[in-house]
Amino acid sequence: MRRHLTIAVVAAVALPGVASAQLDLPRYAHTASLLPDGRVLLCGGLGPYDCFTLGSEISEAPGVFTPGPPIHRARAFHTATALQDGTVLIVGGFVLPYSTASTAELFDGTRFVFLPHRISERRELHAATLLMDGRVLITGGFVGGKRSLELCDLYEPALRRFVPTGSLADDRYGHTATLLPDGRVLVTGGLQFPANRTLRSAEAFDPATGAFAAAGEMADERYRHTATVLQDGRVLITGGMSLERDHQLASTELYDPLTGRFQPGPPMAEARMDHTATLLPDGRVLITGGFSAVGEPHTLASCEAYDPATREFAAAGELPAPVHEHRATLLPDGSVLITGGMVVAGGRRATVAETAVLTP
Repeated sequence: MRRHLTIAVVAAVALPGVASAQLDLPRYAHTASLLPDGRVLLCGGLGPYDCFTLGSEISEAPGVFTPGPPIHRARAFHTATALQDGTVLIVGGFVLPYSTASTAELFDGTRFVFLPHRISERRELHAATLLMDGRVLITGGFVGGKRSLELCDLYEPALRRFVPTGSLADDRYGHTATLLPDGRVLVTGGLQFPANRTLRSAEAFDPATGAFAAAGEMADERYRHTATVLQDGRVLITGGMSLERDHQLASTELYDPLTGRFQPGPPMAEARMDHTATLLPDGRVLITGGFSAVGEPHTLASCEAYDPATREFAAAGELPAPVHEHRATLLPDGSVLITGGMVVAGGRRATVAETAVLTP
């Protein structure tokens, strides 16, 4: 029996003919972090005409956001990681004056604190993964207009400092970095620049040794995809873009950390990149939105849910409006909050200030 999601429209996208938006500022390429008290912190991003979105916003109730404290640097394509002590670590990103940052700051619940230590290299479109011991692994990234990175760092929260660690075998950005049940971090795919090629390779970081080791290859090369750990410990890889195939992907793969192998998964109904994937409390994975250039380039409103019990994707309704480069946050009550993003339709682009709540 297929289960469905109920979509509650808290506010709709700021486009002609649709109700006014709820966010204080429209934004995409931002971050959304669940705070210990159940609120959601939105930080940075880009707004209309790709202008930087200054400051932050905090939800006081699902979909009801108020301006938060100012951040020290306007950032986009950065990372935000909720730490074990309740603070949120903000790292790197695309910053004014249109360059790539090596700086970081902490949100302590009331304000942003600028950190004196920097990461080893400027980076955006990198990945940040909270390890079981409380440290944060920073992997890869892109130095705007120059090159992709193999350099990686570890953030030590007790000392509030970054230290270099082992390097990736393949420089990459737009990849995923996922914490496995055994404490390792699985890195998949990504894009290399200036070689301009997408990767199918995977690597695993071992916190005990600080080194990366080869972890097999995916069937499809992909970047701007998702990777989600299922309740049985396997990792579901969905969508993304393949330069080799010159289009977005509907294909999925499943990585088994016990065997170290990728196996083909069921295809999604639609090819998509820059979508979101959220593990629901019942074990399903909710896929929302995304971008597709299959046919005329367009943003998707469709949602799908992968059910490990049936090993299939099923339609899960539609968002109030199409969106990609948005964020999806699992709330304490099991619902999913969708914030911001971008829409492309009919050759036009718009940044949105949408919020919606999806209830399983």
